Amino acid sequence: MLWRRAETEARQVAPDESEWFLRVLCAGFGLDMSTARRFFYDDPYFEVNQRWGLWLNERGGQTLVSILTAIPLTMWIGARPVPFYGIAGVATLPDYRRRGFAAELLRQALQSLYREGAPLAVLQAFNHEFYRKLGWETVGAIAHVRLTPKQLPRYDGEPLRRAGVADHEAVMNLHAQYGARRTGSLVRDERRWEYLFWNLPNLWVYEQSGQIEGYLFYDFLDSGWTLRVREMLWRSERARRAILGWLAANEESVQQVEFQLPLAEVVALGLLGWSAPPIEPSQPFYNVQVLPNFMARPVHAPVLLRALLEGAPAPERFQPFNLRVRDSVLKANGETVGVGVESGQLTVGEERRGAPTLSLAPTALAMLAFGTMSAPELHARRILNAPESILETLDALFPERAPCLAPIDFF
Repeated sequence: MLWRRAETEARQVAPDESEWFLRVLCAGFGLDMSTARRFFYDDPYFEVNQRWGLWLNERGGQTLVSILTAIPLTMWIGARPVPFYGIAGVATLPDYRRRGFAAELLRQALQSLYREGAPLAVLQAFNHEFYRKLGWETVGAIAHVRLTPKQLPRYDGEPLRRAGVADHEAVMNLHAQYGARRTGSLVRDERRWEYLFWNLPNLWVYEQSGQIEGYLFYDFLDSGWTLRVREMLWRSERARRAILGWLAANEESVQQVEFQLPLAEVVALGLLGWSAPPIEPSQPFYNVQVLPNFMARPVHAPVLLRALLEGAPAPERFQPFNLRVRDSVLKANGETVGVGVESGQLTVGEERRGAPTLSLAPTALAMLAFGTMSAPELHARRILNAPESILETLDALFPERAPCLAPIDFF
């Protein structure tokens, strides 16, 4: 059945409409209402989340048919923390699917986020092609490694113990000192840590002489048969070995242990090895799948560029340029922005006369901003149609960064 935009209303859900929102959420994802209600209302982000809904006018009333949640978060891009909205829980009532309601709701929500001045919208997509049509692009990749517990080394040593509330401060301090700030990881403010401790009860620590030297967050997949490592952090070799040894000892309770990490961290974890010599040279030690990770979309391009560039030292042989986004969904996002230099520092402001102009789609700007590939590589692949005169400048301003959203940061 076709519908007209005049027959729908997209807006934020009022507090007294939360139960209707929850009903659509459960129907859309096949969740049990009584179980989901506790997680829904107890979520540490509940009071700051934007809950959006699309109502359809029918039969003399309104039906809430499609929903989404926009979560205010902050993500590291290079050395800079950039605020963004994480889009989650996009769902439509089963009887109203394949009629464009979710896409319309996303468009309306993006318009509101633009007016708010949000730089970015980020999501973990169930269908990358669906979101690509709305301006999102896949910007990160993640390596999946699945091993049986027998394939992990059985290190001897002091065992891990389950963490308690009294350990939370030490875990936070360990992360602040040793946690990697890679592109795609979230900034962990007080609310984020509250969410992690609330949402991930499986937290174990390795302690020596009263000091926590490592910790492990994990959850379960495949009806409990796969233990997924959400985050593993250590500050000593004995802590690394103790955590891997603890995982290896789980062979009676789980069939597989899954790591989802950037490729470089798979190597750093020291998993390369085998429990028995390979039979033939074509037999792999273990299999690694590198899969698409998260998608990003520029919402307010000038605000995004200022967040990434404003006040940074200008690189050598810097070439001033203008940037304009060709955005069919957010037409206001097509404002031309000038990037220049004053007193050796980058400035982002009005269009600069006489400077070359980079015109690009929001999907290309997402990949450029996150450093999914270098600017010359994007240009060579015809994703980025940039004037040759500014390619070197773009390469310096937006270096390749291998972005990755690890499981600990899923939202």
